[in-house]
Amino acid sequence: MKYDQLIASGTFDLFHKGHKSFLEKSFEVTDEVIVCITSNSYVKSFKDLKDIEDFEIRKKTVLQFLTSIGVADRAKIISIDDVFGPLLTRQFDPNAIAVTPQTEKTAIEINEKRKELDLPQLEIIVIEMEKADDGGLISSTRIRKGEINRGGRLYVRNNWRDKTLKLPQNLRPVLQKPLGKLLSWVPSGVDGSKAITIGDISTQKFNEKNVGQFLSVVDFKVHREKMFEKLSDLGFVEDIETIKVGNPAGTITWDLFEAVQKAFSTENRKIILVKGEEDLAVLPALLISPLGFTVYYGQPAYAEASSDAKALADRSAGRPNEGLVEVPVTEQNKEKAYDLVSKFTSQS
Repeated sequence: MKYDQLIASGTFDLFHKGHKSFLEKSFEVTDEVIVCITSNSYVKSFKDLKDIEDFEIRKKTVLQFLTSIGVADRAKIISIDDVFGPLLTRQFDPNAIAVTPQTEKTAIEINEKRKELDLPQLEIIVIEMEKADDGGLISSTRIRKGEINRGGRLYVRNNWRDKTLKLPQNLRPVLQKPLGKLLSWVPSGVDGSKAITIGDISTQKFNEKNVGQFLSVVDFKVHREKMFEKLSDLGFVEDIETIKVGNPAGTITWDLFEAVQKAFSTENRKIILVKGEEDLAVLPALLISPLGFTVYYGQPAYAEASSDAKALADRSAGRPNEGLVEVPVTEQNKEKAYDLVSKFTSQS
């Protein structure tokens, strides 16, 4: 090995392909790596970092990875409370520090401080960051924004661009089943700023509760029959930016993908008004939404799968009902949506 001991620091939040590569390359050139993981208090000092995983979770994930590649016995994992960590002390005796191009400046600053303290200079090893499918860098921020998965794969594929994706017949039974938790009411305590409603009745119910959902996707139809004429019929009482888009029944158009992406371009509330049908809009909504959002959509005849007494009573009495499906935007649910949409047939 070229070095006896090397320092490698990071937050290692939402541990991804880039983290793996950084650590693997660090171990290739040294006998021992001091892995410095930012503490919870240090993370909180970054104003632009939110919802970062707890230190113990990040530490456990790093250790599991190091164990899986057989180098855990050559590592020491410590917590750091600032950018310098143990590097301005004699706690360790490293020869080098591993950084990315984005953090190389910090390593130079560390060496300047070490010189002032009469500590040996560290050789700076710059390790290039891994890139996602679109050529952009893989980062926890992009994962949290819902753009890519931990391997750098885009959730919205480039070969879907300018295409119309058609639902295959064999997938129809799959999508007739709820993609998430089945409800018969609007749950209390919904964070409207992170809520998306798909469907006119679902949207109407949320408006009745004054949830103020971030995005609503409607088509003025219920069970493919025209039922509403204007947005006020759905309970909208304020002037909300409306994006109009065409989307034929049984399809997901590229225009619909773009409309959902446009909705997230600002933090203001939006409505997507679909000419055609919005039944499949739940899938692009899941694929594009950031982690932490929740998608709600209508599920006809929910009593078939619900134990709710009122729902069962309504159904037995022949009264119409429509349930609500609650789908949190998680990495797992984004993968499910990706798998489903990948099976759609494509037409120009």
